[in-house]
Amino acid sequence: MEKASNIDDLAGILVEALDVSFEKARRMLESRSTRVLSYKNVRYVVIRRDIAGHYEGTVILISRRTGEYRTVEGYPHIKRVLLLGKAVPHHFIDEVVVEEKMDGHNVRVIRFEEEIYAITRGGYICPYTTARMRRKYGRALERLFDKYGDELVVGGEVVGLENPYTRYYYPEAPDWNYFVFDMYRGPLEFLPVDERRSIASEAGLRNVKVLARINKDEWEEILRATWALEKLGREGVVLKDPHYRVEPLKYTTSYINARDIEEGMKYPFDEGHTFIFPRVLRQMFKAIEEGWSEERLREEARRLGEAILIPAVESVRTHMRGEPVAEKFTLPFETRAEMEDYIAHATLLGVPLTVLRIEESPDGRLRATFVKHKKTDEYYRRILRTGLSPLD
Repeated sequence: MEKASNIDDLAGILVEALDVSFEKARRMLESRSTRVLSYKNVRYVVIRRDIAGHYEGTVILISRRTGEYRTVEGYPHIKRVLLLGKAVPHHFIDEVVVEEKMDGHNVRVIRFEEEIYAITRGGYICPYTTARMRRKYGRALERLFDKYGDELVVGGEVVGLENPYTRYYYPEAPDWNYFVFDMYRGPLEFLPVDERRSIASEAGLRNVKVLARINKDEWEEILRATWALEKLGREGVVLKDPHYRVEPLKYTTSYINARDIEEGMKYPFDEGHTFIFPRVLRQMFKAIEEGWSEERLREEARRLGEAILIPAVESVRTHMRGEPVAEKFTLPFETRAEMEDYIAHATLLGVPLTVLRIEESPDGRLRATFVKHKKTDEYYRRILRTGLSPLD
């Protein structure tokens, strides 16, 4: 292991960690393809785009105490299925495990120098998620890493209403919880599905649900599984080879396609325009593969149109009432220092947060309500002032 104190030291680490030349490592550190940050006793380098065979979100953690470092590979992108009947028999070898895809945010959990860290998909150590992970699953994770080693990376979904990223209510996790969907070592050597599920359960962690286990030619079972999820308002499925001989695939419900558009169109200049076409595309091929009747097609078209226009019009009305077009959410914190760590992290990443109110209980615990401001507000201001479109 080496010590890192300046840009040359960091470049030297990147040379070894990413297998790039020293000159390229220097250019990466001086460009927007990396970001160097700190959290407590760790300094870390975030890889912000796919590079040299490493995925966006790869992170190199460096100890402030010893200078030792560790590379945590970014989580790979999962290809999306439009036509199950074409993709599943062609892509998989024999058996397919159908796991539920939950609607939250992807978090990799590691142990580095005896401390647990929660890393977002983008490669950032989230202070809020790290603190909650340590409180809720600290002992379980310590048992897991003690037995299976610190090289192991746990991948899972944080879901529930009490998180700063994606908030969606799950009856089994109404506030905050973590569901394991993967484990890997080194350069993305994924553990077989059954082994991963056994390790997680043994340690006291929760796994995502297995909905079916099928032969690849029984792909219509996947349709039936997603129809059941549709009725519950759930997101979709991830399809996996039980031994990771081929990459996983993902497939979503009609419900979530429309709901995502509805959520995105609350902030059309921030998220809406990028949300619409990919989800319309998914619905197009669901209609073809599932053989929608004219009645079903018109019903889904109405739902899609309402998801696009109604929330967007409501957001303009909100602005015209003098209220900010912004996202509001509430997070619990054990201490004021924990809250300040989260606010400092959001500020560092350029997230425009305002603290609306703070409620403190007698034991010192806090509940802070935040407003996350959106660019959409400024676009509305200009449009209503000039009457001109900013797009064409």
